[in-house]
Amino acid sequence: MFGLGTAELLIIMAIALLVLGPQELPKVARTLGRGIRELQRAKDDLKKNIEFEDDGEEKTKS
Repeated sequence: MFGLGTAELLIIMAIALLVLGPQELPKVARTLGRGIRELQRAKDDLKKNIEFEDDGEEKTKS
């Protein structure tokens, strides 16, 4: 994931815990997870639309 190893992820998590605190960290992680899911859905929708339009163009060219 993004070229980060386990050690780097642990360091980032430890810094986030120190900066945000144990009460805020779950809220931030939840919000980040929702944002990533929304981006993935948008990417999938865009990909489906492009494939659908591409299929339509191929049929009209034939």
